[in-house]
Amino acid sequence: MIAKVMRGQDTLGLLKYLYGPGSANEHTDPHQVGAWRTLGVPDPGRTPAADLGVLARRLDRFVRPQVRRHVWHCAIRVAPTDRPLTDPEWEQVARRLASAGGVAPLGDERACRWVAVRHDGGESHHIHLLATLARQDDTNPDIHNDALRLRQECRRLEDELGLRPTSASDNTSAPSPTRGETEKALRQGRERPSRAVLECLARRAAAAARTEEEFFAALGEGGALLRPRESAAGAVTGYALALPGDVAPDGQPVWFSGGSLAPDLSLPRVRARFADVPPVPAPVPGGGPWAGLTRAVRAQGELWGPWGAGARAAGVAALSDALTLAAAAAPEPVAGVLEAAERDWSHAGRPPVRAAATVAAARLREAARALAAADPQALRDEDACLEAVRQMAVMAAQVAHWYRDRDWAPQERAAELARKHLVEVGGEGAGEDNTLTLTV
Repeated sequence: MIAKVMRGQDTLGLLKYLYGPGSANEHTDPHQVGAWRTLGVPDPGRTPAADLGVLARRLDRFVRPQVRRHVWHCAIRVAPTDRPLTDPEWEQVARRLASAGGVAPLGDERACRWVAVRHDGGESHHIHLLATLARQDDTNPDIHNDALRLRQECRRLEDELGLRPTSASDNTSAPSPTRGETEKALRQGRERPSRAVLECLARRAAAAARTEEEFFAALGEGGALLRPRESAAGAVTGYALALPGDVAPDGQPVWFSGGSLAPDLSLPRVRARFADVPPVPAPVPGGGPWAGLTRAVRAQGELWGPWGAGARAAGVAALSDALTLAAAAAPEPVAGVLEAAERDWSHAGRPPVRAAATVAAARLREAARALAAADPQALRDEDACLEAVRQMAVMAAQVAHWYRDRDWAPQERAAELARKHLVEVGGEGAGEDNTLTLTV
């Protein structure tokens, strides 16, 4: 069961959509399965004469005129393979999620007003939970951290109702571009939404930089608009990025903070990459930068068994940066597959455990930075590149085994997808046969 929260400011407009045919006639038999009270709530889905305007006014009864984005909209969906829930079951789901989200705690008669509308068309059965963010005692609801609480309640409902289990939330996921962001990019003739472009730029800048100054300089050189965030004392505490030409309706740039692009791109997490950087770059070992990367990754694998969770997390984060810079530096025949591996790996690089810095992780990052700083001619050795890819596939298999043992399903899936890409380009023996003898 998946619950996705959105915010808006037009109660009547959302009700018209929920009770209408949908954008592609996907709304079959829309009707209420629950509301803030059992009597006196009109249901246009069962009573055609019921007025949507009346329902909207009743929902908005306690909304103060100066409040914007007062509509709390939660779409709740079960998997296509799940059994259809009955209306009474959906009512219980709606009440429990309204409580978990903070809009209508169970037993609270002065909570926010809400309705739940069921749709049976499309890929699966689902409901929409609409609430107005104004309690009936003229106070504000506590919706802080609502997404995490909804995820936890969905997991409990899955178990109770016999639905397909989904993964627990661990605050490691990177937000995906919204539908609006994707459609805006298409209208502007851009292949990818601004969020995706800026995440890629920030990730490569963070992986290649050796200091905070280099990081910020690389962002500007990459074409992004940069806005540092400063404390009252003048210290830089964060940053935001925007793409030139991507503006809001008021003409101002659309800014994305580093942490909103991905959890590991917040400024504190970026700074952590610089903690163990030596004063000068390490010399490139004999054999060139690809050979240096191969040796650094192999050293990680050899130490994997004795390491605890924190040291493993540091090695995983360093491997993420290595994949990022390898994809940017690889010869043309290899680069495309490595870019796919980098994209699929993303979530695998963020295990739900705090990293503990290790010398091996610092050396792996230095080997990866050597790729970014190398002469292009030194990067054209395709055989050396493929050897590094094979070694990264072996480590990706180790990481996937660790995640499987810890039951960190999202990270495991990401690591396994990336490993398959690496095996595809690295050939036989790149993590395939080795998985049986790995120390996990």
